[in-house]
Amino acid sequence: MTPFLATVLTLGGLAVLDTLLHGVGPLSADFLLLVVFACIAAPHTLNLGHNARLSTLQPFMLAAIVLFGVKEAMLLAAISMTYFWIVGRPRVPAYKALFNLCDFVLAAFLGGQVFFRAGGRLGDVASPDSLVALLLAILAFFIVNTGLVSIAVGLEQHISPFRVWYEKYSFTLNTQIAGGSLVILLGILRQSFGTQVLFLLLPFAIMSYHFHKAYFQKAAQKAHKT
Repeated sequence: MTPFLATVLTLGGLAVLDTLLHGVGPLSADFLLLVVFACIAAPHTLNLGHNARLSTLQPFMLAAIVLFGVKEAMLLAAISMTYFWIVGRPRVPAYKALFNLCDFVLAAFLGGQVFFRAGGRLGDVASPDSLVALLLAILAFFIVNTGLVSIAVGLEQHISPFRVWYEKYSFTLNTQIAGGSLVILLGILRQSFGTQVLFLLLPFAIMSYHFHKAYFQKAAQKAHKT
């Protein structure tokens, strides 16, 4: 898996370098609160078997992209995944932690690029262009995030990466879209009620975690027999 790992780390490093070169503007209280919530949610990962894991960070990443920007989403990914590596038990090896960090950074970078290049506007969750762009960003984030992990797990476990993706991740797209719906709700409510609406993200992430924890095995056996 070394060449693949090196490729992901290189691409992740280039994405981070691009962000550093262009700089991140002043960080608002809203964004810092979102980072805190993301760090709280980050350790809640579900073991799907074959060293595949499901993270609860997706709605936080989408919210950061849409409400604050691509660079802020990448920063959130880096901080929350670093925090997860520090507090997670058992602690994963450093190379896996770097891979996970680069995976989320790349997903944030590419998902954000798709959102804005497809016509999405910062803070806008109401116009048709931004809604279509958000859907495309969700799909891009989903493909990059689950695709890279599936390849890594497949190479490590000597099984087909497509089989890993199909059995462990493909059916989670509905949760990803639900996370996007929550981002729309947050964007609309934030305009009227302010920062406190971000508190809706954390219970959604925790509920998603417990839902998949309770029903993953049954759903996987029913929907993905191979």
